Amino acid sequence: MFGIPTQVFAYLSVILIFIAFSLFVFGFVPDEVEEDEIFGYRLTKRKRLLENNDLYAITLPLIKIFAHYFRSMPDTKFFQISKLRMDLRDKLMRSGFMGAFTPNEFLGLCCVSALGMFLALFFLTMMMTGLPQIPVAVIASGVGFYMPFLSLNGAIVERLMEIDRRLPYTVDLLVLSMRAGLDFMTALDRVVTRGQEQNPDDPMCQELGVVLQEMRVGTARSDALINLCERVKSDYLQSMVGTILQSEKRGSPLANVLEVQVDTIRNKRTQKIEKMASQAAVKILMPLMFIFGAVIVVVMGAMVLKIMNQ
Repeated sequence: MFGIPTQVFAYLSVILIFIAFSLFVFGFVPDEVEEDEIFGYRLTKRKRLLENNDLYAITLPLIKIFAHYFRSMPDTKFFQISKLRMDLRDKLMRSGFMGAFTPNEFLGLCCVSALGMFLALFFLTMMMTGLPQIPVAVIASGVGFYMPFLSLNGAIVERLMEIDRRLPYTVDLLVLSMRAGLDFMTALDRVVTRGQEQNPDDPMCQELGVVLQEMRVGTARSDALINLCERVKSDYLQSMVGTILQSEKRGSPLANVLEVQVDTIRNKRTQKIEKMASQAAVKILMPLMFIFGAVIVVVMGAMVLKIMNQ
């Protein structure tokens, strides 16, 4: 067009997009960014992430800017953002406060991820084809917006698996402390304190620490354990808590009950692992069939080509 090369148009479009983005940032960034208050374990985790993760420290200010606008977003007839915040609050708690984000900051993370994917695909397609592919970049930005939700669900599953793995070991320490003459609350305090000293991010110690705090402020032990089951959707943990509540009603020694229950949990875990191992041979048949079919196509294709050439 008008004798101007295509690459010049590409460079001009990049320059104009950069100017538009600069003007957008100038009008988008507020003078004062209102932030969500964080405290407790979430605050400690954020401080560690800021010290150890450079990418986190760079992107956090931009995340807070998007969170500032999500905070003031009202509910509409078609979109109830308050319900989304409640759902994210529950999921973030069950994930161990992934990234130490609040619900508004998590939505800001989704926007930052979408923006990063858009820019990455924009410049990648321009380098490969000479012209930026805007539709491809828009689709990539949609994928980038959804990626933090996938990471959050993965963090929830991973944390639940870690709790199930750590549960027998933690109960063993609790039983040993109670056998030494400590009551349940003192033994729980010792187990939580030593566990947090060894690993501050241990999910089992975090949840037991919440139980300990609830008991210290006057919550009954049964109610604190029920709240634990509501936070952690673990079948092993629910079974153990149910046994503890029954032992309270019957007056049975708690150390003996926990010792029997932890053996039961280990047996259930062993049976589950054996079941998964037996199902692995069946589940792997389908990928093997595709691999076998691909090998046959390669071999037969080479033979056919050789025969045709002869």
